[in-house]
Amino acid sequence: MVTWGVTDPADESASTVAGGVSDGDIPAAIRAQLGQCTETTDRPIPRRTDGSFAGETARLVLPGSETTVTSLSFDAQYQLTTASELPDGGFLVTTTVRTAGGDTTDPLTGRACRVFVRFEGPASLRPTDDGVVLSLWDRKPVTVGYREIARATPGRITVPDSPAGIAAGVSALSVAHHTIAPSRSHPGLRDHPPLLTVGESLSVPDSVQSDRTETGIELRLPADLPSVFVAAPLAYYLGAEMSVADRNKPVLTTADGAVHHEFDPLPAFQQDVAALLRHVFYLDCLVRRVDPNRANVNLLADIDIDPATVQELSPAGRLDRYLDIPAGRVAESLPDWHLSTYARPSAERVRCLPFLLDKLSLIYLPDGTELDRSDLLERTLSDAYPTRGTRADRSSVLAPNLQAGRIHAWLAPGTPIDAHKTIPAAYENRYRFRDRDNDRLQVAVVLNDREMGDEHSAVAEIYRERADSLPMDVTVHEQLPTDCLGSVFEANNDFVHYIGHCDEDGLRCPDGSFSACELTEVRTPTFFLNACGSYDEGLDFVRRGAVAGAVTFTDVLDKHAATVGTAFARLLVHGFSIDRALQLARRRIVMGKDYAVVGDGTYAILPSPGEPAVLWLADGDDGYNLTYDVVSPRRAGERYQLPFDGGTEAINGRTREYTVTASELVDVLEQRSLPVIYGGEFHWSEELADTLRQ
Repeated sequence: MVTWGVTDPADESASTVAGGVSDGDIPAAIRAQLGQCTETTDRPIPRRTDGSFAGETARLVLPGSETTVTSLSFDAQYQLTTASELPDGGFLVTTTVRTAGGDTTDPLTGRACRVFVRFEGPASLRPTDDGVVLSLWDRKPVTVGYREIARATPGRITVPDSPAGIAAGVSALSVAHHTIAPSRSHPGLRDHPPLLTVGESLSVPDSVQSDRTETGIELRLPADLPSVFVAAPLAYYLGAEMSVADRNKPVLTTADGAVHHEFDPLPAFQQDVAALLRHVFYLDCLVRRVDPNRANVNLLADIDIDPATVQELSPAGRLDRYLDIPAGRVAESLPDWHLSTYARPSAERVRCLPFLLDKLSLIYLPDGTELDRSDLLERTLSDAYPTRGTRADRSSVLAPNLQAGRIHAWLAPGTPIDAHKTIPAAYENRYRFRDRDNDRLQVAVVLNDREMGDEHSAVAEIYRERADSLPMDVTVHEQLPTDCLGSVFEANNDFVHYIGHCDEDGLRCPDGSFSACELTEVRTPTFFLNACGSYDEGLDFVRRGAVAGAVTFTDVLDKHAATVGTAFARLLVHGFSIDRALQLARRRIVMGKDYAVVGDGTYAILPSPGEPAVLWLADGDDGYNLTYDVVSPRRAGERYQLPFDGGTEAINGRTREYTVTASELVDVLEQRSLPVIYGGEFHWSEELADTLRQ
């Protein structure tokens, strides 16, 4: 995310300096020239972006250098070196903005951002010493997108293998917040935390020590590692100093003595931490930016909070004020939490904590019920589950006791259902891929079973159709031998969709079987192994460099594989994360739980400002009851704009319900392509609209 030159990080609504931004992560110097802007656009940027917005202007001054002009009408591209006149047609201008190293006024010293502007000609472009001037013949709509392309190293903290040492290291991770104000709830004001590694003694980089702000909040814990893991998200968000001692109950205190909040010990401590974090995070979201036209004004009045007063409080004072508000007063409006991780505390998994906190994941201790064959059958899983291998990770199949959260990650031994199985390598691989700057998405589709040609054709067509509006190269392979299949995963592809079969020795090829164990390094971050019993192979791909992928537990029917595969492909290219895409895609078949995700399921091959929406639809007395649902595993705390109700905004995780007539529903479904769950079944909006017209 990009946060150039915020004038006052304690004030999300502060006016901007030249070339800076407001609202945390939007290039406000550009945005201010457009007047009224919207976050959703009819003409998306055909490049990967961290965010975008749209407005109207006749003239736009863009900062940056290395300006590229792309004709979207004629697929032509050139570098801008002199003034240029552009004819009718669609164009994309790309500039690179670099911050000056050593500029202490810039919270992102040493970073760079790529800015994209989409517009319709005729127009002119004139390079200047400071950037480029775009002139349109009259006032026209433009779309602006941006993507960070270089990151400063967040630093690495070494901690001893003890509860006290790990607690001290976790305390330092709150340096990732840009502000101590309520606007810390906005994802644009949070960087990636420093990394953690276990060593002989505590070592915190000077830059982390000097940049971290004391909040006057302390979280005192019993001297055990499970308590440290569970408390980490709350301590990180509050900026609390975490310490351990010989005590029975955790306690949250402030330096001025105003707060002394005792928690129940484990296991109840898990629910207490989650409830308090959700409570303070949501209240920060409400007070950080107040608009008289938004519904949160009424809610704040109901709970007797004056946002202006709360915004001026210290972190400790704000916590004290929030604890005075009973949880029941805001329970009905509390957004669904996006992500929960069930982690077994260990020295190895300590290094996962910065990645979990970066996503503001709740952390629970793993707890589940081991399933026998009859249990599996009752849960619509085949009696062949699991079919391959006797590895340690496959020693038990578990039904996790799931807590708060829309997406669930299992960072512990065992094979879970209804949660994605992740390992430390998945997070480190994701971090390794963060700076890959492919302007074009590379997708490979592999068919190694001719009998599944229908899925192959449908999947390839889905990716090709999406390539018409996105910079995507789609390569289709058939009947690849083992060495060639290995080369596909070793190449710099962004996603591989494999269609075929899998056995004990690996993915089947015309000349034998290929196993991920044969590769030294996987350079493809994501995959779908739509092959019988591909779970173990998927985990091996993650161990060797991948981030996440969809797999199967057991034998699946070719027809089911084709149904899930095509739905998954379409969801993926619409910006859904791996986990969310599979959750929805497997609704299309009865045996949907034969499919699972391994690795970091929050990863998406098409990053977007927010998670794509899902419509939930039910028959009502006066028409249809419609629920608009957006829950992002990547952008906790961000608002999204509703496509109905006059463009009202809602916080990520809050659903909105409407009652519409049949004709109104058809209009809604035609507005955009998105998944709809109607009668418990999965549909695409445009297809359902056609059905309802009949």
